[in-house]
Amino acid sequence: MYQFLYKIFSTPFGYAMRYIYQFVGSYALAIFLFALLVKVLTLPLQMKSKRAMMSVQRINPKIQQIQKTYGRDQRRMNEELQKLYEKEGVSPMSGCGTQLIIIPIMIGLYGVVIQPLTYFMQLTAAQITEIAARLGYEMNGFTSQIGLAGLIHDNFDKVADVSSRLLKVDFHLGAIDLTQTANFRQPSLLWIIPLLSGLTALLLSLMQQKLNRNQMGGEQAQSAGKTMLLLMPLMSLWFSFMLPNALGIYWIANNILTAVQELFLSKWAKKQAEKENNIDKEGGVS
Repeated sequence: MYQFLYKIFSTPFGYAMRYIYQFVGSYALAIFLFALLVKVLTLPLQMKSKRAMMSVQRINPKIQQIQKTYGRDQRRMNEELQKLYEKEGVSPMSGCGTQLIIIPIMIGLYGVVIQPLTYFMQLTAAQITEIAARLGYEMNGFTSQIGLAGLIHDNFDKVADVSSRLLKVDFHLGAIDLTQTANFRQPSLLWIIPLLSGLTALLLSLMQQKLNRNQMGGEQAQSAGKTMLLLMPLMSLWFSFMLPNALGIYWIANNILTAVQELFLSKWAKKQAEKENNIDKEGGVS
């Protein structure tokens, strides 16, 4: 099942990563530019999601009033809420697609990082086996390709003739090997990536909470904001210690780009809301 999902999502991502890497010549920079490409491609969905969120927030006082009035009658409350959404032209679920799209992105990128010879360099299983034999490397487990990919750079002349698709890739970012996974019990330079991943996630959460503070209404919304403030950084930190550093680089890049995007979308959504309010006022006057 996992291999099937990787084949679907990781194959196109592998081609994208390969083209970007061949253009810039840096694996870490290729990951950052890939994250940027994902942001650009999903921007229309993010704009739709932000606009939907602002629309819900605009009618939030009416939603709270309905919840307060019909709180004991769940069926009636849902009916009144549905009428309100239809009247205001609001779809509370319209922003869910942008959250769901994160899943295939992570599956695809995980496959590219974990199996770089298959998806990034596009080698066949037979070619990978031959390279491992020449370098005396034992393929043991699903993540074996990462270690082998690291060996290829230093022994490229021994395996270059296996395939014209083979790339001499340096998987290091300075002294940090991006094919390696940081060990929580053994402090090392590898810790830098998980710590930066957790820190940028925390800063992003703080920024998002500040941007939404004046817009979110209700104790439940405020409580959810506080929960996410801690949950996302902790998850980012934990997974960065569980997975290769290359994925940590992606999360760092994604956190930074998301922060920039949130600033842009917040200003854009605010201007859109002001335009709609002006149109409504003009319509009311006439």
